[in-house]
Amino acid sequence: MKIIKNINNNYAIAIDSAGNQIVVSGKGIGFGTVPRELADITVINRSYYDVDETYISMINSIPEEVIEISGQIVDHARDVIDNPISANIVFTLADHINFCIDRHKKGMNIKLPILYDIQHLFEKEMSVGEYGVNLIKDKMRVYLPREEAAYIALHLINAEEKEKNIEADNDRIVEDITKVVEECYGIEVDRNDFNYSRFVSHIHYLLKRGKTKALVETSNDKLYQTMKKDYEKTYLCSEEVAKYLKNNLNIELNDEEKLYLMLHINRLCTREDCNQ
Repeated sequence: MKIIKNINNNYAIAIDSAGNQIVVSGKGIGFGTVPRELADITVINRSYYDVDETYISMINSIPEEVIEISGQIVDHARDVIDNPISANIVFTLADHINFCIDRHKKGMNIKLPILYDIQHLFEKEMSVGEYGVNLIKDKMRVYLPREEAAYIALHLINAEEKEKNIEADNDRIVEDITKVVEECYGIEVDRNDFNYSRFVSHIHYLLKRGKTKALVETSNDKLYQTMKKDYEKTYLCSEEVAKYLKNNLNIELNDEEKLYLMLHINRLCTREDCNQ
């Protein structure tokens, strides 16, 4: 095996004996000049195949402990769920877990009324989500609410659907919505950046909920009103996205969905310096 690029101290990109490019992790595996032969493959802790270049850039922004937990959750999911799961979910799920832990520490827990539907319609995915929440509690001493198990389940459901190309036309819709955001802020969003990948994931989930009429309804009106006041430009942009969804897909967002959309637009645009 040959290491061709160091990502950080403990992650690298390698070429295996069959010529496949893979992401490998292991203590100190990212040290040294490249390219170099890896004589002792026992130092490899995990190997990730078929990872999109976009998601590789996420690794340096997520604590390694969270990536490891995500990997364990996905391993468990592959034992439980029959459908194939995208290789990229390890990093998108890790990013989501990192984000929700940050929200939880700030007291920004978002209720998910479709929790009941998920746990009955997607029992296997929900069981994996519950496994993940318990793993996070055991490994990190972070006590996430049960809704987060459902969000993990939604990530798995979305990863299954992408693998089967059930909603391939969503790519066009996501591109349209991205253009709406770009017009709102007068910028060009970097579509190869991992922050954009986060935004895309949220829009996919939003479209799924909208098409099944299972939009989130919570009691977060105070937070919504605060965001609306403090981030007026983000609010106006979310209204434009809501208008697009209503006119083109007959999906009418409520204030709770707009709140979550605002959080993701603001997150994307903070990184893109949209507010400068």
